[in-house]
Amino acid sequence: MPFNTELFFQIFSLGQKFPFLDNLMVFTAQYLIYFVIASIFILAIKGGVKEKKALLVIILSLIFAEIIIKIFHLFYVEPRPFVTYNLEPLIKHLPDASFPSEHTTAMATVAFSYYFYRSKWTLLFLILMVSVGFARIFVGVHYPLDIVGGIALGFISVSLVWLLKSWLKTKIFNSYPHQPHQRSSDEARLLTV
Repeated sequence: MPFNTELFFQIFSLGQKFPFLDNLMVFTAQYLIYFVIASIFILAIKGGVKEKKALLVIILSLIFAEIIIKIFHLFYVEPRPFVTYNLEPLIKHLPDASFPSEHTTAMATVAFSYYFYRSKWTLLFLILMVSVGFARIFVGVHYPLDIVGGIALGFISVSLVWLLKSWLKTKIFNSYPHQPHQRSSDEARLLTV
């Protein structure tokens, strides 16, 4: 059995033993992302410049990530583990593509956007990213490699937006070169008198 599958079963087997843990994992896997979305908008409104800029990077990164995922799925679709192994997941889910985890991708774009801006919220969102990824395996809708792929895609998407932002700033700056002050004809006439 491949290590990816073996690790999935080890994590998935932790479920359906402790109701509190199951409920926590279901909430984390399915609903935590909505609280994170609300929080980044609140931070953008209430926070400083870093948080406002991070929100824009997050939105653009999610667009990049979604485009990459759509293109990837044209060539390869990995069935979800509960489909392949006829399992009963802890949450209801469509039997669509498993790789990469889109929830984890979204969480990664949030975490890495704040990281690039050296925000004080970075560590919190990194922890939430890992928590969501683990929970998605726990409830039976993703393999571990789906989570790793989601984190990698989130990082790549944020990096692309960051590079694009830097390139645009450079192009805009270079398109307006510093011009020495041009004296008016009146000023020039006065200086020659």
